[in-house]
Amino acid sequence: QDRRGQSLSAPLGPGALREARRGMRLADELRLPLLTLIDTPGAALSVAAEEGGMAGEIARCLQDLVVLRAPTLAVLLGQGTGGGALALVPADRVLATANGWLGPLPPEGASAIVHRTVDRADEMAASQGVRATDLWRAGIVDRVVPERPDAADEPVEFCRRLGRVLAEELAGLLGRDDVERLRSRTRRWRHLGR
Repeated sequence: QDRRGQSLSAPLGPGALREARRGMRLADELRLPLLTLIDTPGAALSVAAEEGGMAGEIARCLQDLVVLRAPTLAVLLGQGTGGGALALVPADRVLATANGWLGPLPPEGASAIVHRTVDRADEMAASQGVRATDLWRAGIVDRVVPERPDAADEPVEFCRRLGRVLAEELAGLLGRDDVERLRSRTRRWRHLGR
């Protein structure tokens, strides 16, 4: 998601997911590892986005990422909301920052639907299990990268820490047999939650 000239809360449109799929194909063709960075308020909710094929692009991203022959690593950097974020998650390894979260709907939206107020968003976040540690316990996230107390408070140290973790994870992925790695990824995402 290119945020230059955009609001920080600009949602992903179908074009952004088509661009992500082009990156997936390129990684596959060049036999390079693919790294997805997730920090988005989700997919665009507009007539234009739906007419542009948003739902189909989310589905194709999920499919392409699960069956990609290249090693894959997803990093949940912050907010991960809706189909736009979920479409970039199913990788060989998934990392999350300590303050990262992932859900099909923001806790405020879930609170508004269930309780008719956004005041119970914290309660909804807990029940949805969207926080990094909840996702780790559920097997969606493999590793949580600490923030002390927030990445914005220690940008240099956090980037170094994240860089070390990324290097370790990529080295582990590159050292695995391609067929076994792909089989393991497919099995993981097919059976998650069962």
